[in-house]
Amino acid sequence: MGTWIKETPKAIYLMEGGYWISRLSKYPSSTNPNEQVLNISAIRSWFTRSDYPRAMTVSPTGPEPSPKPAPPQPPAPAQGTSSSKIPQSGIELIKEFEGFRSNAYADPIHGWAVPTIGYGTIKYPDGRQVQRGDTVTREQAERYLIQHVEEELLDVMESIPTWSQMNDNQRGALYSFGYNLGKGFYRGANFQSITRVIDSPNRWRDRAWVTEQFVKYRNPGTAAEAGLRRRRVAEADLFTS
Repeated sequence: MGTWIKETPKAIYLMEGGYWISRLSKYPSSTNPNEQVLNISAIRSWFTRSDYPRAMTVSPTGPEPSPKPAPPQPPAPAQGTSSSKIPQSGIELIKEFEGFRSNAYADPIHGWAVPTIGYGTIKYPDGRQVQRGDTVTREQAERYLIQHVEEELLDVMESIPTWSQMNDNQRGALYSFGYNLGKGFYRGANFQSITRVIDSPNRWRDRAWVTEQFVKYRNPGTAAEAGLRRRRVAEADLFTS
C-alpha cells in the first residue's frame, strides 16, 4: 500500500489507505491576512519512508480526512507474568532503561521515519509499523516487548552453549544486553569481553570482573555513555545476583 499527499484548506496530510498518518496544520499568517503558513520541516521524514509519497491531491472543498485508526487491542498478558521462557527480571530491566511512552514518538536518530511507542516498539505483533498518533497502555506495551524478545532473541540465546547452566537472573541480564546491542553479540565482532563472561561459568560470581567486562559496552566519549554505563552496571549486578 502506497502513500500520497493530500492538501485541504486546513492542512497537508500524508495519506495511507484512505486515512491520514501524518498532518501539518495550516495557520493564519501574522503578516498577511490573505495567506496561511505551515512548518514544512516534518515533510522531510515523509520522503525517507520506503513507501514515500509519489502523488498529491488538492481538495479545495469537502470534509477533512480522518486519522488512521489505532491498531486492534492485543490480549492483555496474564497478571504478574511475562512469558514461560523470558525471565521477568530481564523484562523489568529492559523496561527500566527503555522507559515507557504511551504516545508514538519520533525515533531520536531517524525521526518520524521510524515512529516508536511503548518500550521502544517500532512494529506491532501483527507486522504493522507504528504510526504517528498511535497510543498504547503499559500492559499492551509490555506484551509487545515480550513478543519482540521472544521472536528476535529467544532462539539465539538458547543456542549459547552455557545457557542451560544459567539462572533466570543471568539470562535476564543477557536479554537486556541483547535487546540494547543486538542479538548477534555472542562471539560477534567486538564482543569478545561479554563472550568471555558467557564462556566462563567459574567466574560468574566474580562481581568485579563481570562488571568490568559489561561496562566496556558503553560507547565511551558519546552523550549516551553515562546512561549506557548505568545499564551495564545494572545488568552485571543482575547477572551476579
